[in-house]
Amino acid sequence: MRWLILGAVFLLAVINFADKTVIGLAAVPIMDDLQLNYEQWGIVGSSFFWLFSIAGIVGAALSDRFGTEKMLLLMAIIWTVAQSLTVFAAGLPFLILTRVLLGAGEGPFFATAVSHLSKWFAPESRGFAISILNLGNTVGKAVSVPILIWLITQSGWKMTFLFLGVLSLLFVFLWLWLGRIQPPHAAVEQASVKTKIVRSKLIKTLLSPTFLFTTIIAFVGYSVITFSLVFSPTYLTEIKEIPASVMGYMKATAGATGAILSVGLSAYSDYLFKKSNNIWLSRVFFTSICAVLAGVVFYAFTLTESVALMTIILILENGLIMLIFTLGPQVVNSLMPERKGLMSGIMMGIATTSGIIAPIVFGKVIEVSGNRIIGFNGNIHVLAILLVVSAVLFALFAKPSQKEKITVQQNIGVHFK
Repeated sequence: MRWLILGAVFLLAVINFADKTVIGLAAVPIMDDLQLNYEQWGIVGSSFFWLFSIAGIVGAALSDRFGTEKMLLLMAIIWTVAQSLTVFAAGLPFLILTRVLLGAGEGPFFATAVSHLSKWFAPESRGFAISILNLGNTVGKAVSVPILIWLITQSGWKMTFLFLGVLSLLFVFLWLWLGRIQPPHAAVEQASVKTKIVRSKLIKTLLSPTFLFTTIIAFVGYSVITFSLVFSPTYLTEIKEIPASVMGYMKATAGATGAILSVGLSAYSDYLFKKSNNIWLSRVFFTSICAVLAGVVFYAFTLTESVALMTIILILENGLIMLIFTLGPQVVNSLMPERKGLMSGIMMGIATTSGIIAPIVFGKVIEVSGNRIIGFNGNIHVLAILLVVSAVLFALFAKPSQKEKITVQQNIGVHFK
């Protein structure tokens, strides 16, 4: 049954990615229809994150309290409404409104999904399970990008948004059935949640170097993802002068191959954890190495005009960056394993505030640079350098707790007794 649940959450992750990425794929026709410049487009990209982070923290905490299955259902309903309303967008304000609503609905998704899967999978296999969750993003690139580009070309950008709304609605009906199935250790989880949080302990945990530097690397990593979602399609078509159809195949190829790389890296991290029982080595140090490599290849993206090399770079970027969001939550969850949803939610809530700031900064840099090539490349160079620096700091200062595996095993034993 856990594989069926994992498959359903994976499907929701694919929809989640398609909802995020469609705005970047439709950038040119939307900007033409609504007569927007790059600075205004940066505001559109930013608006998605205005409530995203707050909703992520609040929603993840509520998922601990009322159940992750109910929160996943509520989110799918909000996505349905937000994407369907985009059909009526005739100007910048209404378009921003729909993006804000969608962001509020998507904010709690990752932390809630991680928490839900943690109820079905043991600690030593969670890396693989969460990598499958992240696979939804990379498969989303392989499957949804060509489809979305075709829909935008054939039916227009508004009908494409409506299609995504209908897709979310279909998931709602599926989850009304699957969401009723209780995880095997739900009683243990509920017992932990009913235990009152000691505020001083929570504050101390949030101010610890482990939580802070995990959040920092996730903040930078999400800035890279934000650039890829909002500006990368335009960068490839307008700056690199790659036809939209070729760009779609590039992202599809990178998504499929990057997915394999991401799952393989996560499985190897699980192998290291099982072999060494060392969370720092298997989660922190391994992630840091991959993040440094991601920064290097991202910087190299500006140095080539070869479609083949750019595709390889996209593959590596996809696979390496997503590892931050596969293993990072496990690092912060180890600090307070009885509150996984809250810890993942706060980390992702803070990290995703980069989505508010980054698009506005990216758009402003492009507008004031006087040269779009210099503006786009400058954004990429700064992000690449920040990624390497944050990875080094993460390796040096993040020291996760080694107690989670023992704690979970003891709780499971008590539950079955």
